[in-house]
This record gives sequence, C-alpha cells and structure tokens, in this order.
Amino acid sequence: MLELLKPIALLLAYAHYKRDRLRLENLMKSGLKIGRNVYIGSDVFFDSVYPYLIEIGDNCRISYAVHIIAHDATAFRDLGINRIAPVKILQGTFIGLGAIILPGVTIGPNAVIAAGSVVNRDIGEGKIAAGNPARPYGDYADLLNNYRNNVKRTNVFNKEDIEAGIVSPEQILAELKESPVAFTRGVPKKDPFYVNTRYEEMRDNARKVFQKYIVNGVSKNQSDKSQQSDK
Repeated sequence: MLELLKPIALLLAYAHYKRDRLRLENLMKSGLKIGRNVYIGSDVFFDSVYPYLIEIGDNCRISYAVHIIAHDATAFRDLGINRIAPVKILQGTFIGLGAIILPGVTIGPNAVIAAGSVVNRDIGEGKIAAGNPARPYGDYADLLNNYRNNVKRTNVFNKEDIEAGIVSPEQILAELKESPVAFTRGVPKKDPFYVNTRYEEMRDNARKVFQKYIVNGVSKNQSDKSQQSDK
C-alpha cells in the first residue's frame, strides 16, 4: 500500500510546489521586488494586497513559512483606515523559518533573523536578532568567526559529493559522533527555490569565499598551533 501511495504523494508535493512558485511569479508581476540569487523557501507569505511595498535585496535567504506583511488593519474597525508601510530586506540578509516581518521594517544588510521571531522594528546592518518582539543580541561577524573556528578539514562535506553518493549519510553521522558540528559547502545542481539566480556565478563565489576564508584559515590555524607546540 505504501508503495502505491508514493507516486500520489510525489504528485501532490509537485502540485504544491508549482502552485507556490506560480503565486510568487504573480506577486512579482504585481510589483514584489526580488534581487539576484535570492532563496525563497516554500510557503513564504508575501502581503498579496501590497506586494509592491516589499523589497528583497540580492543574496538574501528567506526560509520556509516566513510572513512578510506590508499593511496593518488593527484600527480599521474604529477608524476605517489601514496602516501601510514598506518592508525592505537588504542584501545578504537571512530570515529564519517562520519569522514574521511587520510593516515599516528595514532589515540588514547582512543581518540574521532567528526562526520564529516577530520583527516590528528596524534591525541594523550585520546584526543578529531573535524573539517576540525581535531584539538584536549579537553580530553576524561574530557568528562567522565562530563557524570558522569550528571548521576542520574533516567536517566539511561537498554538496556535489553528497548528491553523487560519494559521501553517504553514514559518513556524515560518523563525523557528527566525533565532532559536535559538521558543515556542507557548495551549491546544489539545481535548487528550485532560488529566484533570479545565476547558478555559475553563485557557485564561483561560493568556491572563492570557501578557499579564502575557510581553506586558508584552517591551514593558518593549523600552522599557528604547530608553531605554538614547537615552542
């Protein structure tokens, strides 16, 4: 029975995906502004009444089930008016799963909004914010340094190797038993949730920053440790 249901489940999933992307295309035709190399997950809610008030910059990532709202009907019953205000998510910003972005908010550039947060005020450049209402609690630069410090040569897996079956789930699980964290690098062959994306440009940039900040950084860290042990 389960085998018979699999094709139906796949068909329903595909239909849901196509409906989700068609809705996004229609919102863009109605004025929703989306930059280059932007990831927009499934079931992201954009204000369908005022999509032209929403702007997403280049290289942003908008996770699953995020809500971005450009109008507020709180006072409509008593005053007969709605408040409308633009929402800007600036270049390089990450919005976590299920976050709610309210009217009049500007986020970023290069900011991080934690999953489930409710953002009712501006979040500045390079800030990490979380909570309801969301408040800055750290800097993105510190997060990057923390990631770099946890990278080893053995705990970074290439997405191309994973897709090709060269790296198995068992290998990743084995590494996570040895280390509290692991990483993947690279860009999938085709990710249907990217919008206005030049894949080769994105892959090339990913390779460059990985080489510059991770490979060279790991080599330098290992060299520094070696010199310290020789003293």
